[in-house]
Amino acid sequence: MKRLTILLTLFCFSLFATGKEPAAKTTYIYTKDVDGYASKSQWIIEEKEGVWHMNGESPGGKTLVIASPTQINTQSFTYQSKNEPHQYAIHREGNTLLITQEINGKKLEKSLSLEGDTWVQEFDFSFKPFILANHSDFKFSIVHPQKLSLHQMVASKQGLDQIDIDGKIFTALKVKVTLRGFKKMFWHADLWFEQDSGDLLRYKANDGPNTPTSIITLFSKHLD
Repeated sequence: MKRLTILLTLFCFSLFATGKEPAAKTTYIYTKDVDGYASKSQWIIEEKEGVWHMNGESPGGKTLVIASPTQINTQSFTYQSKNEPHQYAIHREGNTLLITQEINGKKLEKSLSLEGDTWVQEFDFSFKPFILANHSDFKFSIVHPQKLSLHQMVASKQGLDQIDIDGKIFTALKVKVTLRGFKKMFWHADLWFEQDSGDLLRYKANDGPNTPTSIITLFSKHLD
């Protein structure tokens, strides 16, 4: 099982190698607008001992994502709510995701099979190698944060698109993310990335039918 994990990591490194080394630590601030309600979140992305740590904090909670050396394959994901007694953690063991959840003192444990798929839980940042590589599509799986069920996804590059962020025009690479198969008719997300850095500039999607659209926009970036 360990040998399979090593092979998957080497495969991802070969597939998305770009020759560019990002800064050791970068702080991003994003704004989020949902039906006129605005909030901000902070993400600190840094490399520690060959793996990537992505620390996120929003008004609702704290998130920690640990990803492989290529930054594209999630190894573990934890979330702690600030407003209610709710937390969950996901850890990858080979092709299995081990999940523990606690809500109001009630604990749940379950496992999900990846069946050899790439696990990307926070694609806002883990897509960076895909954006910088010469590939038009990228297939991966993600765990639904409420239902804790596994969903197969595909990201497809849509070409260049101009977007306006606070009066500044960016020529960004647009990416569309959908579910795979017939389920792609029920949900999709649009994302715009800066071409040279691979940074997410804007995200636009809802959480499903009859739910409001969330628009997440890069507010600032600081390199340490």
